Amino acid sequence: MFQNPDSLPAVRQNPLKLRPPRAGQDLVARSAFCQRTEESGANLVLVSAPAGYGKSTAMGQLHRHLADQGAVVGWLTLDPSDNDLGRFSQYVWLSLGATLPAFQGQNFEASAMEASSATASGRSFELLDALALHEGPLALFIDEFEHITSSEVLAFVMSLVSSLNAGQRLILGSRHKTMLPLGRLRVQGKLLELEVPDLRFSLDETRHYVRNRLKAELGESDVARLQESTDGWAAALQLTTSALIGKADPSAVLKGLNGPSRGITDYLAEDVLDRLPPALRTFVIQSSLFESFCPEMCDAVFDRQDSTGLLLQTDQDNLFLQIIDAEGHWYRYHPLFRDFLQSQIHRLPGAADDRQGWHLRAAQWLDGADKSLPAIEHALAAGAPELAARLMARRATDYVRTGQFGIVSKWLEALPDAVLQTQPTLLIAGAYTLAFLHRYQDATRLVGLISPEVKASEEFAQDLLVLQVMLGAWMDRLPEALRTAIAALPAPGRAAPYMVGLISNAAAYGEIAVGNYYAAHQHLVVAKHALEPIKAIHGLSYSQCFEGAIDLLQGNAIQACARFRATLSSIISGGYRFTSSTAVAAAHLIEAFYELNELDSAEMLIADYLSLIRDSCLPDHLIVTYRAASRIHFIRGRQREALETLDCLQDMGDLRGIPRLSAAARQGKLRLALRAGDLAAARRLLTLLSEPEIWRDWQGLFPYAEDLDDPFIAEVRIALVAGTAPGLTGRLEEAIQAAEMANRGRRAIRLRCLLAQALESARKRQHALEVLERALVQAQSKGLFRVVADDSWLLAPLLEALEVRSHVVPRTYITALLKAASETNVAYMPSTLSAEANRNPEGDLSQRELQILRLVAEGCSNKDLSRKLFVTENTIETHLRRIYAKLGTRNRTQAVARARERGLI
Repeated sequence: MFQNPDSLPAVRQNPLKLRPPRAGQDLVARSAFCQRTEESGANLVLVSAPAGYGKSTAMGQLHRHLADQGAVVGWLTLDPSDNDLGRFSQYVWLSLGATLPAFQGQNFEASAMEASSATASGRSFELLDALALHEGPLALFIDEFEHITSSEVLAFVMSLVSSLNAGQRLILGSRHKTMLPLGRLRVQGKLLELEVPDLRFSLDETRHYVRNRLKAELGESDVARLQESTDGWAAALQLTTSALIGKADPSAVLKGLNGPSRGITDYLAEDVLDRLPPALRTFVIQSSLFESFCPEMCDAVFDRQDSTGLLLQTDQDNLFLQIIDAEGHWYRYHPLFRDFLQSQIHRLPGAADDRQGWHLRAAQWLDGADKSLPAIEHALAAGAPELAARLMARRATDYVRTGQFGIVSKWLEALPDAVLQTQPTLLIAGAYTLAFLHRYQDATRLVGLISPEVKASEEFAQDLLVLQVMLGAWMDRLPEALRTAIAALPAPGRAAPYMVGLISNAAAYGEIAVGNYYAAHQHLVVAKHALEPIKAIHGLSYSQCFEGAIDLLQGNAIQACARFRATLSSIISGGYRFTSSTAVAAAHLIEAFYELNELDSAEMLIADYLSLIRDSCLPDHLIVTYRAASRIHFIRGRQREALETLDCLQDMGDLRGIPRLSAAARQGKLRLALRAGDLAAARRLLTLLSEPEIWRDWQGLFPYAEDLDDPFIAEVRIALVAGTAPGLTGRLEEAIQAAEMANRGRRAIRLRCLLAQALESARKRQHALEVLERALVQAQSKGLFRVVADDSWLLAPLLEALEVRSHVVPRTYITALLKAASETNVAYMPSTLSAEANRNPEGDLSQRELQILRLVAEGCSNKDLSRKLFVTENTIETHLRRIYAKLGTRNRTQAVARARERGLI
């Protein structure tokens, strides 16, 4: 099912969502609205007002106006299904694809393992990346934004706004205040809010609208009364003029209009409806059942043959009918009028009995028209869960492969278990969905609903094996995942290549955890042999990164970094800049860069990929990445950010039910507490991270992420600060011997450095120097740096002594370690960069631009920047042009000087 992507149909999109509303014949030019938006330098324009104030019409006029001026424009009308990052980002791509070359030809499908949350969040990163390279005018219109409540989508929208440049706008239309955090944008002057007063018709606009619609002339007093009674509300004005059509004395009708606009609107809607011919009135009420509809659909659902004529008559009578496609074939009612019409369905004879039948026939017709989402909604409304389940089963795989997990998750919630059990395809797609949403227990429950007969069938066996291995790995149940993988090893020839690669990777991961690197390499050879011919990027990324992980565990940091860099470069050059494959390689490369003390390079990757790693990687990847991010913050003097990063890791552990994540966060906090001199807090944290249940399932295994940070090392750190380290020298020597026997060279070097400091604490300086010198010789030759510098509790005097007397350790290496040790031990004030970001929001440089500027100040060429950022030199030049424009400079030298003046670098 998921292992053969080419066998699945292409993903379907709804083109009607990508078209602005058609301009009506009685359109009133909203010049003031367009002018105010154009004159504003805001990157976000928020148009918010209740239904009926003409938001969509005004936005549509602005869309046409900007398009006529040559700006890149896109349009997207949202519906409730778009409250999902995967779906939302897909449609944003499509909305810009017609006019922006970088957005054309996007493939929204991915294989099962690539379709983790990285498919959704990765696409959003790609979109932001592409937008960052567009320098001309751009306007993206998103209407009916009130449907968006997802924190992921809201965060993406804020990132989108932040990525826009001068002359680029996001225009959102919403019926009420959004949940976007707008405070900073207001302060920066990047937000324009247009509300009810800005959308009300002026007296001139009311006069123009009425005279376009009514053949009979209204006097100025009548126009003024109409303006006053409707309060400039477009919906009330439209209904009023509909009520006046055909009236012999319009003035008399207008004199009878009193009271608030909403009450008048209800009265007028009922009056307009009652004056319709019976057949048209019935049709209008019936068709309000649908969000959107066409004549053929109405004929089929309501068993009639006159829908085309009735729709034309409805349009001619201007009954709030909106044409939503270029061919004039699909329609919908204005939401305000539709709400009123639906409240009138009870007036139709037999409607209570017929309504479910209408929904059922609508579901069947929409299914035949290949419109799955509305078909499923109507099937559920018809009380036909079995039909809904069949429709879901046919489409769920597509939605998983495109990262639209919110939709599939809601489907699952709508069906009882008894119905779900009849659709194994839906259960498997649902289990993938919930696993990618990190709802592991729920995913396991769905797998449990699959019958033994289905599990044994050849059709589903491989997908179930993938799920079992994947869930075991993501839930941090490595022994369980290993048992599953090893049980499948004896007969890999009968499995598909992707399965052979997956099983072999899992087996290699297990061998790494027991320190059997030779066996691990053998499994990785099998995995690559299976995966390379089918270009299974995700599986290959794990194979290649596991090889690099072995290098790093053995202490070969330079070799590991080269392997990780080559893997990441290969994935990106293949067109997969933001996927779960990239996240895996980035997580390992971040760790390697950090170990080599290439902190700028590590920080750039963290900025690009931390969210992606959070959404799609294994617990070991999460731990090493968040640990590096927190330590870089601390080294840069950002203590608050260092602690917040660890809080995020701990929250992940608690929410996902993975104790090792929480323990790693506490390990990091313990280290921060010791740096602050808070021994009591450190000891409390040691008690928490040493709880037996955290490590019970890991007996006999060595977790990769705990190679350098485990409860024993935490205990030694506390002892070094407390002055009790001499009592641990024996245990340290035993631990060093165990590490060396397991070929864990990096761990052995860290333990030797800790032992040297314990000996220094015991006043055995000569022995301490001998132990430390041996460790530094090994570390320096293999590129290891932070493994020494990060545990510099009593290291400085030893390093100073070796700097003078050692003939085998390069002095430059010792000097660099001394500098790093001083940075690690001093609590800095918040950086000038952070202070500048809070003090001077105008003309802000983005995080990426600040990173580039720092590297430019260090003398990096465009080629160097391209290599460090894994982008082309043309992309670097685009970023530099942006930096020059924001700083008001013309070249690198001026930009660096101006940035230093402002305290940015």
